[in-house]
Amino acid sequence: MPYEFLDHISDVYVHVTAPDLAGIFSEAALATYEVMLDTGSVRPAKEMRVEVEADDLEQLLYKWIDRLIYLFDAESFALSGAKVLSVAEGRGTSSISAKLLGEEYDPSAHGHRTGVKAMTYSLMRIFKGEDLWHAYFVLDI
Repeated sequence: MPYEFLDHISDVYVHVTAPDLAGIFSEAALATYEVMLDTGSVRPAKEMRVEVEADDLEQLLYKWIDRLIYLFDAESFALSGAKVLSVAEGRGTSSISAKLLGEEYDPSAHGHRTGVKAMTYSLMRIFKGEDLWHAYFVLDI
């Protein structure tokens, strides 16, 4: 499985693996939404383009997940998948461009699991391992 939920005393600790950075961000999006609802029940009926810029990869992951939480809370967007079109990691600037697929959130169709209040920097790490990229992050619930 490309993501797993690890033990944490009070929040949700996520570990994501993927062969590349695009996969890390895509799987991080799914893992975040899976905490809140059943992503398997969401139809890809609506498409939304999202672009985020940051100073480094950790801030980019923070801002990416923060934007996804905002879309759920403010626009009732339920995610079925995230197609990351590009991830750029540069000196002093990083960016992501993605296409989100999903539909209007319906608790009776998509379920209601745990509310995610915010993304945090707690225990955050992103690194290239021997074969895969890894990302660890904590969601405040």
